[in-house]
This record gives sequence, structure tokens and C-alpha cells, in this order.
Amino acid sequence: MRSRSAQSLRFEDIVRRATPPRGVARLQAIDFATFGELAPWLSVIEPDQAAFTLKFVRAGEGPCTMLGRDLVGIDYLEFVDPAIKGEAFDSAFVMLSRPCGLWQITPALTQDGKIVEAEYTGFPLYDDERKCGLLITMAHIALDPPPRIAQVRHATEWAWLDLKNGGALQ
Repeated sequence: MRSRSAQSLRFEDIVRRATPPRGVARLQAIDFATFGELAPWLSVIEPDQAAFTLKFVRAGEGPCTMLGRDLVGIDYLEFVDPAIKGEAFDSAFVMLSRPCGLWQITPALTQDGKIVEAEYTGFPLYDDERKCGLLITMAHIALDPPPRIAQVRHATEWAWLDLKNGGALQ
């Protein structure tokens, strides 16, 4: 398995510092300014089991550029290969129910027909105001400018990230 990027590790460190022992970080405790240059690559997503959606509650400039529009209120699953929508949806609920993080390398089909890889890292959050679980995610792509994505494909590498012990789950 390849190594996680410095950006992914820094993102994890900031989220962990906002996470109480034996719990998940609260959305209200996250100071997005602490993410610095990572902030434009962050998204907050609300999984809704009844509606089978993963809607963006917050989306930085990076994901909006890659997916070609303002993403707030849009279901992430609209961009996912239909063959893996169920797996993508289920992964969100694993992060909320264990709780744990997820790191992955994911190929994507660009609008001009090329395949590029992006690194995604995500962790569960809890929104005290709305009384629901959310996910905070960071996308990292080593292309400048980032390409316009037509479809997100199945991850080629991934690891569940243990929130309690600070390592990968087996």
C-alpha cells in the first residue's frame, strides 16, 4: 500500500485534536481556519439513510472546481459510478457507526476521458445543532489546476482509520 500524503496526515492530526477521548469531533468545535491551505479541499457531508443520500453541507473551492459546481445541497452519489453507489453509501455509515476514519486512493474519470487519482480522507463528526452525524472529508489531488471530474470510480487502495488508538484498523 502506498503512503498517505502529508496533507492527509495533517488533516487527520487537526481532526484528532478536535476529537474528545472516546468520541467524535463536534462540528461546532471545528475551527476551519486551523486547516490553513487544506481548507479549500474540505467538505462536510450529511449521510441520510432514509433518503439514501450523501449531501454536501459545506464544500470548499477544490471539490467544487473538480465537480464543476457549487456542491452545497448536492448528493455526492450523483458523481459516483452507479456500480459502487451502495458501497460508497455504506462506507459513510461505517465511519459513523464504528466510529472510524477512512483513507483511500480513488481513480476518477475526467470530463476529457482521462483517468486521474485522488486521495480522500474522512472522519465522522456530530452536529449538536441538527442532532445528526456528519462526515468531514478532504480531497487531495496532485494536479494544478485540478481536473473536472465526470465520475468517481471504485477506490484502489483504502484503510479504515482507528479513532481510539490512532492507527489503521485491521
